[in-house]
Amino acid sequence: MRIDVHTHFMLEQVARTLEKRSHFPYTRFVDGTYHFHCCQGMSVPMTPPLRDMQRKLDDMDSAGIDVALLSLAIPGPELLGGAEADEVARLVNDSLAEIIAKHSKRFWGYATLGFGDIDASLKELDRCFSSLKFRGLGIFSNLNGKPLDAPEFRPVFARMAELKRPTFIHPTVPLNQNYLMDLVPVPVLAFMVDNTLAAMRLALSGMLSEYATAPIIIPHVGATVPYLMPRLDGMLEYFGGPGAIKQPSRFLKQLYMDTVAYGPEPLQWCYSLMGAKQLLLGTDHPYGPWQRPIQLLDELACTESEREQMRHGNAERLFLP
Repeated sequence: MRIDVHTHFMLEQVARTLEKRSHFPYTRFVDGTYHFHCCQGMSVPMTPPLRDMQRKLDDMDSAGIDVALLSLAIPGPELLGGAEADEVARLVNDSLAEIIAKHSKRFWGYATLGFGDIDASLKELDRCFSSLKFRGLGIFSNLNGKPLDAPEFRPVFARMAELKRPTFIHPTVPLNQNYLMDLVPVPVLAFMVDNTLAAMRLALSGMLSEYATAPIIIPHVGATVPYLMPRLDGMLEYFGGPGAIKQPSRFLKQLYMDTVAYGPEPLQWCYSLMGAKQLLLGTDHPYGPWQRPIQLLDELACTESEREQMRHGNAERLFLP
């Protein structure tokens, strides 16, 4: 069995809403396809597998994926700000609930929040778990230019800890755009930088410790977190100051990471550092060579019982009631 914890969808209703805008994020309909302009230098086409669930199911069948956890593709509604962000988030959640109702054995859902008003977001979060029966929360590596450890977002992390539900943190338009947005494609480097920054800030701010009962998933084999963990521990002793957390890797190793990698070395390194119990199968469908992570997990030097853990066992433990 295979459960894919990292696969995306998008709605034409969201595309039409953003078409009215003249600044980021906005959409334009070109050659029969909506294109999402997320930031300078990054435009994402709404390919058929993002909006056509039968196409997604066909791809899942071809790859041997039994269940997919659907998360909203970028741009997230929080970039709109205010009441409009919360309204679009509710639209996304209602539409996702309809998709899941039609294919309840194949799709599970991540809740989407607008963060326009924190009380409205908390109310929507509760609705997503109580009424819509979603399995986790999908958020982005920063929320409209604010880091995840900002005080106004703590109530959401506290609620997730209370519910003991997983949070999937996907990269978005990065906080730091200097020299990350022009020459190297945004998903190649800027995404990895922003997700790494988000994870490290959650650790160093104490939030990973305080809300330890809420599992957190960092995709793309943890961005650069596994590689930088020893450096963070070693250098914090000299540059962290008197109040710095000792050995933050203790908390970073509690993170879950997915297997989205395109070469064997990053996956092998992540597995060797984190262990099979912290890894979850992901594909990032329909972006990039999404079949490659499946093949790499099949070929990973590990035991078969560990492989089954990563293919579905860990996901069942985190997402099933």
